[in-house]
Amino acid sequence: MFRRAAIRSIWRPLRQFLAFGLLLVALTIRCYRLHLNLATASLLYAAVVVFVSRTGTFFSAIAVSIVASLCLAHLAPPAYSFRVGDPFDDLAIVVFLIISWIVAGLVATLRRTLKETLSSVNRKLIDAEERVRNRIGKDLDANIAQRLALIGIKLDEVGRDVPSSAGNILTPIKELQEQTARAAAEVMTLSHELRSYKIEYVGIDVAIRTFCRDFGAQQKSEIDFRSYDLPTLVPMEISVSLFRVLQESLHNAARHSGVRHFEVELFGTAEGLHLAVHDSGAGFDTDAAVQSQGLGLTSMRERLKLVNGTFSIDSQIHGGTTIHASVPLWNVHT
Repeated sequence: MFRRAAIRSIWRPLRQFLAFGLLLVALTIRCYRLHLNLATASLLYAAVVVFVSRTGTFFSAIAVSIVASLCLAHLAPPAYSFRVGDPFDDLAIVVFLIISWIVAGLVATLRRTLKETLSSVNRKLIDAEERVRNRIGKDLDANIAQRLALIGIKLDEVGRDVPSSAGNILTPIKELQEQTARAAAEVMTLSHELRSYKIEYVGIDVAIRTFCRDFGAQQKSEIDFRSYDLPTLVPMEISVSLFRVLQESLHNAARHSGVRHFEVELFGTAEGLHLAVHDSGAGFDTDAAVQSQGLGLTSMRERLKLVNGTFSIDSQIHGGTTIHASVPLWNVHT
């Protein structure tokens, strides 16, 4: 997967360069046929360079600006020749090239600053979310669950004080005891889902295994969990990110897949740490889901971005769904 990502990272700027390079050639031919002067052509080429700088990479913008300069030289008198006759035209082409590089650099810096700012905001939002989750989970565990347990104890005491002959009273008391016990168990499960402290002490492997067991029991589902070739130490930030992706994925699968059997795989490779969640259920249209930002996809993707991870979905209608999250090796201490 990381090899494919590396190939895509090379192919994308190359594809942009080829596309805009052909656009510049076509624009040059058009400028010559319309008898446009060098200044007007420079403005058109500058617009192309700015657009590439805005949508593409810095290197593709530099490459396109060089092609634009060559096109200007080809357009300058004598036309259809790279031998520029007027020294001022030479100077204009050099100035155009320098300005293009400056613009490309400024736009690249602006995009990088914007990306870093957005990443910082996302990190703060996710950190705040984790703090809220832990606080609510702690309150549920320390207050609600304990109160429900006390109610269960009181109901048990009341039931023992009621004579066995009063069946019309004992039956609803026992039903209340059962409902209270179920509510307490659900609150405890929710508390453990919200809190991430367990990962810090038992590690990502045990935390995911425990969650799969508890979630399967709660949802009356079967979850096959496998783990192998894991690093000896995984940073807390990465562990929490993968754990939240697992939670969101299983909740989505339980709600939408229509099946009650899921597969979870956590493993390490030479390229990084991977988490895969698979179901053979109804599936969905991934393009529509990405555009609507539904199913918690934004949260999962943003969490993984913060640890330089990748996130992919393979789903087909009536063909099941596989969610794959990966964190590269340089983020994992082995």
